[in-house]
Amino acid sequence: MNGELRLGGVTAGDLRASFRGEVYGDAAGMTEAWFDDHVRRNDVDLARSLRWYAGDRLAGAALLAFRGTRAWVGAFGVVPEFRGHGLGAQFVQDTLAVARDAGAASVELEVLAHNNAAIRLYERGGFRRAGDLVVWTRAPVAVLPWNPRAASKILVGDLAAVTAIARRPPTCWQREPTSVAAAAPFETVLLGAAEMPEAYAFVRRTRPDARVLDAGAGHAASARALLDALDAVFARETLMLMNEPPHGALHETLATRGGWRELTRQHRMRTDLNPGQRRAS
Repeated sequence: MNGELRLGGVTAGDLRASFRGEVYGDAAGMTEAWFDDHVRRNDVDLARSLRWYAGDRLAGAALLAFRGTRAWVGAFGVVPEFRGHGLGAQFVQDTLAVARDAGAASVELEVLAHNNAAIRLYERGGFRRAGDLVVWTRAPVAVLPWNPRAASKILVGDLAAVTAIARRPPTCWQREPTSVAAAAPFETVLLGAAEMPEAYAFVRRTRPDARVLDAGAGHAASARALLDALDAVFARETLMLMNEPPHGALHETLATRGGWRELTRQHRMRTDLNPGQRRAS
């Protein structure tokens, strides 16, 4: 069985169809609003994103994003009824070929740590694990006193300001300053001097929830103070912190902090592209 590749035209509906199944459930979170935000914030190139068909039926879809000579797979899925037929390997090679033709020297992605089939598929396609990322969440808390060491303000897409504050290197594609700045408006919580904070968090309210777009802390004491400040400023919201590496002061503090729990874990994977390599047949 072969899948016919078609470039461009990927929609939220294509992703919902491709991400259904045992691992992803009904993919209800992939709404049109989520899709538009995901594409805009992460430099997804819809013209180079991929759909595959078996006859007239959608068999899979992938989103490709580009920043310089780097590419990122922002979504990759095979429609459940077409899984187990060897199509996934073809789809991976097609995706790498499109990235290479666009001038990318490397491709990265994230995959759920419990999705063993996808991990094996990516490894066969040349990807190697580059680290882990943890999604943390915290339910609403009782209103706490304001932390006098913290300040919160609205930032409106100021890439330079985000870049000056954010950790280096960023944890992953979606937490790079370009993605964070494009998520404006959001609130910035700072501990210490604004020009060189001890800890920070960029948070976007999406009532009744709030998403921590990026955060960092230099040591355990500043990490504890940052979580105190988040509890004070966002007491009434469910908080979610995406893609935090499982090491360092912030992770260690989250792991021992009451109220926060690990929701899921992903593997970062990466492959370098050989410009002269031809697409596998």
